[in-house]
Amino acid sequence: MPEMKLDAPPETRDRPPASPRTGAGAGLPTTSLRIIATAIVLFCLYYASSIFISLICAIFIAFVLEPGVKLLQRLRIPRWVGALVMVLASLAAVYLAIYLIYDRVAALIGDLPAYAARLRQIVSHLEVTIRNIRLSASSLVHEIPAGTATAPTVRVQPESLWAQWLLRGLGSAYGFFVTVMFIPFLVFFMLASKDQIWGTTLNLFSSERRERAEVVIRGISRMVRQYVLGNALVGLISAAIISSVFEFLGLHFALVVGTVSAFVSLIPYLGVPLAMVPPLLIALVQSDYNSIWPFIFIALAVFLVHVLAINILTPKLVGRRVHLNALSVTIAMMVWGWLWGGIGLVLAVPITAALKAICDNIEPLKPLGEWLGES
Repeated sequence: MPEMKLDAPPETRDRPPASPRTGAGAGLPTTSLRIIATAIVLFCLYYASSIFISLICAIFIAFVLEPGVKLLQRLRIPRWVGALVMVLASLAAVYLAIYLIYDRVAALIGDLPAYAARLRQIVSHLEVTIRNIRLSASSLVHEIPAGTATAPTVRVQPESLWAQWLLRGLGSAYGFFVTVMFIPFLVFFMLASKDQIWGTTLNLFSSERRERAEVVIRGISRMVRQYVLGNALVGLISAAIISSVFEFLGLHFALVVGTVSAFVSLIPYLGVPLAMVPPLLIALVQSDYNSIWPFIFIALAVFLVHVLAINILTPKLVGRRVHLNALSVTIAMMVWGWLWGGIGLVLAVPITAALKAICDNIEPLKPLGEWLGES
């Protein structure tokens, strides 16, 4: 039988073949996927924060200790032995610092109830004064009829959220302890297996992008190393100056409070007001401070040391490798502080600087890197 051919219907006979979707709606699925991916990343960063904080801190510490391990390797010491030596030396330095200030910290913790009671007395006195002023002001507007009883005001004191905010990224004191215990092991494994990790990490990229990835990773490691070591030196120098001033003024626990204020003042923009809070509170509850001048001297000392650190010490010791503008730093601190609390403020600048280094070396992300950087 002859083969029969079926003609297409007239309305579809001249229709062009289907083409890929183009036009304004073509990018909608991609945009939606990016929004969903961003939400998933933020979800993971928030609810798995202790894991990410441990990994980031371990990576930063490994970057700092890597030159020491390389030096030991040049002395014909196996890499895993050098990594172990550097980790143990770091732990010994931390233990020595804690040992030197342990007595003062223990005394401060022991006196905290007395300081808290004294502070509550001052706050209650201020509340009574403010309430009297408010009643006096309201009496000028309308007089209260005689014999009218005013209902007592019941105030519910909310729990302090400072501890919760500081430990938000770690969940609790137990989470903080577990995180601190895991970090030395992570650092040791990263240092001991650095060659293998380096090679497998570069193999994740295509051959034409491998050289660029190596340049980016080496640049991030240098930036983190210089940032961490430089800020540590700046903090120690500032702590020595501020503690000496506090000791001269007769402030209780001058060494502990001065060290805390010095390192807190390193936080961009928010550091100075936060650094003034601990010494001013200690000065407020000291009974021998009956003048306003010690408070002025304390605030002035913190401010002047901060100005000295920002304009002289930081450019010399830290350098200008962190090329971030003020707006990007502020937004980064808001985001990471919301995600991880106090630890987020500490890690906000190096994380954002690392992201900028990545954006500067990826063509589609270069506009974002320019927006994050200084003009």
